[in-house]
Amino acid sequence: MKPQVQRIRDLTLVRREGSRVLVIGCDSSASIGNKPMDVIQTPPDIAGYYAARVAVMEVLSAGADILTVIDTLAVERNPTGSEIIRGIHRLLHEAGLTDAHVNGSTEDNFVSCQTGIGITVIGEADEEQLKLGCSAIGDCIVMLGEPLVGSAVLEQEAKQCSIRQLQQLAGAAEVHDIHPVGSKGAGYEAVLLAELNGGSFQALPGITEKLEASGGPATAVIFTIEKSNLELLQTSIGGKMEIIGHLYQ
Repeated sequence: MKPQVQRIRDLTLVRREGSRVLVIGCDSSASIGNKPMDVIQTPPDIAGYYAARVAVMEVLSAGADILTVIDTLAVERNPTGSEIIRGIHRLLHEAGLTDAHVNGSTEDNFVSCQTGIGITVIGEADEEQLKLGCSAIGDCIVMLGEPLVGSAVLEQEAKQCSIRQLQQLAGAAEVHDIHPVGSKGAGYEAVLLAELNGGSFQALPGITEKLEASGGPATAVIFTIEKSNLELLQTSIGGKMEIIGHLYQ
């Protein structure tokens, strides 16, 4: 039987007979670094860390175990590429992975004057382990972390959903779907989550600004859970959790 390929959210799922499901995510970053033509000036290791964070969180949020992370860097190996890779390694160490999980390529034929980073993450999961489309009507939709962008990402790092917290969410049976919050905001992700579960999103009143705020490099996630299970989860995982709405028919 040929592998079955499915696109869901920003993920590609590959189902192979007799094997676990491959879960593939990717992200890119441009003009963020310390090159002369970079619009946002920041150390290359920081650019690498947050570029990898987005794709890693996408794959982890689906309930998958990461197999490998591939970086495609449009910069020279030294010094810029090595610094970007150092940031990627730091992110992966937070996820309990090693330097051996990383492979990639750099541009050493031509001089680069602007930073470009591509990240591909490949993971795998048992079918029943996937946290995709498994929410129930009536679930509350909760945000963990704060949507942050720009300088606030570094200045308010403690407010972010950590990689470890995301792994704990993904490992909790009482947690259903998990979506990282990207540039379109928590409201967009909540509507998408509801649609994938055959329902609709009803937001709590008075939080429109928070729902529309960009999550930058996935500094927050939303997830679904029965309200009766939320207090215990909050105690075990920690971090700021806030109900932003509910899943309705």
